[in-house]
Amino acid sequence: MRPLLLILLLALTSVSAATEKRAGVHPLAAARRELLQGNLDAALAVVEETEKRDGASALTHHLRGIVLMEQGKLDEAVASLKAAHEAEPGFFSARALGDALLRAKKWEEARAVYLAAIKATNILMLSERLRFALLMTHLGAQDTVGAKEAFERVTFPTETAAYYYSQAAWAFANGDTREGKKWLRTADEIFDERRTDWFARPLYDFGWIKRKPNPVLE
Repeated sequence: MRPLLLILLLALTSVSAATEKRAGVHPLAAARRELLQGNLDAALAVVEETEKRDGASALTHHLRGIVLMEQGKLDEAVASLKAAHEAEPGFFSARALGDALLRAKKWEEARAVYLAAIKATNILMLSERLRFALLMTHLGAQDTVGAKEAFERVTFPTETAAYYYSQAAWAFANGDTREGKKWLRTADEIFDERRTDWFARPLYDFGWIKRKPNPVLE
């Protein structure tokens, strides 16, 4: 069975503003829409109203954590995403928790979360994402040896943008901006923006790219 958190995240992804008004549509679709439009306070208000009415859940903790990350309230984001992961352990809750720790520059804690997640999945696309995330923890910590080992584990080809963004991150980290941008252009030719936003976020946080990627829920 698919984890409930994944099912709900996918359901929210498919809901439009028009269909949201119909009976039976999950109320947190409004929170997702506000989040993606950059209305962070409004998104958080929907989550809080939902919890007052229906109680807290893995999904409300998850959404709150993503909003808090976007607001830069990283300690609070980590707490919410830990609650989401404890309520429903799985790839998506683990990845989000690792992302919050990565953004908070808690490199070892983020790495531990990603490592546990990669051991728990045999799905290639998920493993590719996690291997990229592990690389970013080493680059953030300026751990040259660990970064090289992690970099070499992201091999070609990949089903996701992991290989291209790993090459770009490695180039940027080693001062080769031109090469890094070349790899990003190649990724843009192959993948649409929705499939690269998550990979692009740590590069933005590290100051290597200027465009702020959209928040990623699923």
